[in-house]
Amino acid sequence: MNIETIVLNEERRVTLTAYLQAVGGEFRGIVRRPAMLILPGGGYRMCSAREADPVAAPYLAAGFQTFILRYSVGEHATWPNPLDDYEQAMTLIRGRADEWGVDPDRVAVIGFSAGGHLAAAAAVMSINRPNAAVLGYALCGEGVRHYNPDAVAPVDRIDERTCPCFLFHTANDGTVSVKETLDFAAGLAAGGIPFECHVYSHGPHGFSVGDATVLTGYRVNDPRITERARDWVGDSIGFLREVFGDFSADGFTAPLL
Repeated sequence: MNIETIVLNEERRVTLTAYLQAVGGEFRGIVRRPAMLILPGGGYRMCSAREADPVAAPYLAAGFQTFILRYSVGEHATWPNPLDDYEQAMTLIRGRADEWGVDPDRVAVIGFSAGGHLAAAAAVMSINRPNAAVLGYALCGEGVRHYNPDAVAPVDRIDERTCPCFLFHTANDGTVSVKETLDFAAGLAAGGIPFECHVYSHGPHGFSVGDATVLTGYRVNDPRITERARDWVGDSIGFLREVFGDFSADGFTAPLL
């Protein structure tokens, strides 16, 4: 695997880290891979490390080229700076698709909380839209204004070009109301956009991949979070295989959605 970090904006400390797996050779039959662009959460104050590399790992294992965007936060988070960072990152990923072994028509984005807001915004209003989006306990509605007063509410921008979306949340999230996810899902349904939505019974905000490696102060089988919350990882990969197709000896299989 090759790891490369590219500075997209030095003043705003925006970087794109690429985790690139081989194609061809021993991976005969794989000439290009799908890609996942990860947008960590952090309330537009920071980019959480718990929602960066730990999230990249399962997508790498599933065969994706994986990228982490550390976008504009803090004093630089004024909208639309973060969306501009996304546009620059996605343009770079698709522009270097041949070099990086990426299928430019199979690039997904995943975001958490404020990063989920950015991912949702990318899905509904960016110039260089993703081919699919995974939104984790995301700020999809007016709640984003508490963290970034000038930001748009993605739920108001859903249109016919919105990509298929996978959403997950916990019902008792005390930081971002589950209503943000439910309203976005309702908007997707109204617009005829393919989607899958999982609302788990209980668990804290910011649970990332949902195991003890990222849940500080929690233990295995902790009653404060349902053990099923971590199922979103495998379910999202399954959803993306339905949207993108899967690896086969002849390239990708046909999409199901």
